[in-house]
Amino acid sequence: MRLIQISDTHVSASHHFFAANLEATANWLRSQEASLFIHTGDLGMDAAGQEVDLYASRDWLAGLGAPIHCVPGNHDVGDRAEINSRQPVNDDRLGLWRDAIGPDRWLMDQQGWRLIGLNAMLLGTDHAEEEAQYAWFEKALETDLPVALFLHKPLFIDAADEPPRGYWSVAPPSRQRVMALMRSARVKLVASGHLHMHRQQVVDGISYVWCPASSFVCGESQEELGGERRLGAVVHDFGVDTVESQFLRPDGLDDLKIEPVQRILYPR
Repeated sequence: MRLIQISDTHVSASHHFFAANLEATANWLRSQEASLFIHTGDLGMDAAGQEVDLYASRDWLAGLGAPIHCVPGNHDVGDRAEINSRQPVNDDRLGLWRDAIGPDRWLMDQQGWRLIGLNAMLLGTDHAEEEAQYAWFEKALETDLPVALFLHKPLFIDAADEPPRGYWSVAPPSRQRVMALMRSARVKLVASGHLHMHRQQVVDGISYVWCPASSFVCGESQEELGGERRLGAVVHDFGVDTVESQFLRPDGLDDLKIEPVQRILYPR
């Protein structure tokens, strides 16, 4: 089974600074032969603040000509209130995502693997859906199949026991709870987005893969996190009990930085 993962397209209805990169990504995806396509969040530029970006994102997905399974990012459904008090995760934002894009968490069994999509943006919010998702996740892990997990924010940056990393990763209490549940299953892959970087590392037998963005990279506005700041995608090739992940770069991508237009896109 071959699965292609993309992330952080940041589709905008009104700003087209990165449109050429999105076109190059879409053209490449349409040319690929893969069993599945997965998008790990920040589908829209500011879909958590402007519904029009969510609908533009839906149209962009429809133009791919193939089904793609998505999990939401912070720019899609909001974040923890201490991270973004203007756009906290709430019922309205979750409802809009589900109506326009589809479920914010999902599972499917494909060719001897269980694939799970988790809504990382619920973690640490105390929203009623957070507890419901933990219960759902625990049930989803009740399988003898090897498991691949997809979510927007990485569980950690460098180590599972590291202190809080703020905006960049899942907060420690939620991280530990997710990882405790993971220990009950044969989790082989945890694939995320959010950081606009690519990195792969193996921790306790699990491959943690950061999928790069398809839109822009971050320059001086982002601290050093240890990944490669380069646009692209990740191809996951699944075997009987193993998965090999490879960075690929579609033709036509340009590693544009967000900083020259950051105040236009996110003025607050």
